[in-house]
Amino acid sequence: MTVGKEDITAGHELADLVCRELCRAGIPAYTMRPEVTRGPGARVEVDDSRDDHAGGLYVRWSAPSLAEAAVRAVTERQDPAAPEWRHHAKVALLMRTALIGILRLAGFSAVPAEEVDDIAEGDVYVHAGTPSRS
Repeated sequence: MTVGKEDITAGHELADLVCRELCRAGIPAYTMRPEVTRGPGARVEVDDSRDDHAGGLYVRWSAPSLAEAAVRAVTERQDPAAPEWRHHAKVALLMRTALIGILRLAGFSAVPAEEVDDIAEGDVYVHAGTPSRS
C-alpha cells in the first residue's frame, strides 16, 4: 500500500485532535516533530509507514526524569531489577491504561500498540479516522 499525501495530512489532523483531547483531560500532549523538544506528557507520533495501519498514531507516555532515574539505576548498579526501573515501568503501564481510557471515552479507537505492532509494546495505537461520538 502506498501512503499518499492525503493519508499523512489526515494523520497529522488526527494527531492534533488526540493532543487537544488529552490536554482537555489535563494531560500534556504534543505531536513529535523535529523541532519539538521532548518533554513530559503524551508524545504523539503519526504513523506514516507503508502498511495497513498508515495514518494512525502511536502515543507514548514520557516522563524524562523518571526514565533517567530508572536507566541510571540499572546502568550504575548493573541491576536490571532496580526498584527505580520497576517504578518507571509500572507508571508507564498505568499511564497507557489511562490514555486508552481517555481516548476511548472521547470516541477514538485506541488499543495497546502491540495489538498492531509487536515491537511497540507500552505505546497506545490510535486507529486512523475521526473519533465517533456516542
